[in-house]
Amino acid sequence: MCVITIIWLLTLGNVITANLDPSLNDWTLITSRFMSFDLPIRKYILQVKTTLPEDYDTNPVYNETVRVDKSTTMMVELYDGPTRVGRLTWNSIHYQRGYDVYTEECNTFYVSYRNFPCGGREEQLWAWKFNRNNLELSCDDEVQYSQYFSMGDSFRNLQEKCRDLGRAEISRVAVRFMEGAYVRAVPMETVQEPTTIGFRVATTLATTRPTGPTTSPPLPGPLSFEQDFPTCNCWTPECGYCSNLHCTVKQDLVSSDHGISVRSKLLWGSKRLNSIALYDEKGSILGHFQWGLSGIYLTGCMSCQTPPNLRRARAPIGLTSWVFSLKNLVLQIKINEEVLFERELRGECAEHYSAVRRFAFDGMNCENRFLLQPDMEVGAMINPTCSNSCPMFALADMFGVQRMPFS
Repeated sequence: MCVITIIWLLTLGNVITANLDPSLNDWTLITSRFMSFDLPIRKYILQVKTTLPEDYDTNPVYNETVRVDKSTTMMVELYDGPTRVGRLTWNSIHYQRGYDVYTEECNTFYVSYRNFPCGGREEQLWAWKFNRNNLELSCDDEVQYSQYFSMGDSFRNLQEKCRDLGRAEISRVAVRFMEGAYVRAVPMETVQEPTTIGFRVATTLATTRPTGPTTSPPLPGPLSFEQDFPTCNCWTPECGYCSNLHCTVKQDLVSSDHGISVRSKLLWGSKRLNSIALYDEKGSILGHFQWGLSGIYLTGCMSCQTPPNLRRARAPIGLTSWVFSLKNLVLQIKINEEVLFERELRGECAEHYSAVRRFAFDGMNCENRFLLQPDMEVGAMINPTCSNSCPMFALADMFGVQRMPFS
């Protein structure tokens, strides 16, 4: 069973003309339960400096008769003129149940951080950043939460509210329950597109070599088509949390006869999915393809239960070889050359994902592998060691330890 949703693309509204509250040019102490500031949030990053409480419980009891201590909770309200258009709530700790961060206009439930924020350090520097298509929350420069405005939850019909938040001309913010913390605004850095992306195509079996300058260091060891690589995780500081083009693979999935061949563990649970980030030519994330034994998802367009025949096809132990294809905008999952799942993208979903030209693996580890194909160009950070993120697997290759071949 699938739930099909339609993705909407966002555009910025009119030019923001609000001015920054002068007090936010430097750290300002929050002295009351409610304070507000003029802040055109698309031009500035909102930073919050706070500390962990001395005592906190990462697994409190939640019921009607017990009041949960929320001394770890912070809240920012967003205003477009006099109208409140958004509310962001987050915690200085990582709860075991994942009740960590929440955008009221986009999330039905609280969302879990990736790990304990700021490495568990007492002093914390939080940053809310509003990009064109999403908002991000980081702690000490490590992104803990990202919400795309086109991906509001359907459970409470939040899709339109989340899109409205992305379109809003936010000119003022109010902070609540943050006495003792400090806030300031930092000008949004202008991200420049690289003049040379630095991709190297695998050339051992190629008849022609790519022309033009490259700035990437040579990849270690000989490369050939049909060579398997680790699924280098793009969700790292070195990869800019999946924003660095050097951590992507260039491939026109819509016209590719090969698709993406992966060998990975297939597991149960929504937090144990194989996840592939899909990009356009310039490196903007269009969405994610995710799947496991419990479900199959395509951002903004598809949410399905994994069919029984696909679940049964997994390897009884170890890794399963599978292929993800998007040729002619038909999403397919194949195992042993057999198509076990197929859905045609239509309408705005087809238009949106027709721009896919790159991909990267998000949250997958070194044990999993993917197959280099003739129509792929790997970024400089994707190599047998994942740029030293997977050194043990490089040593295994060096000493000739055999891995299970793709089947």
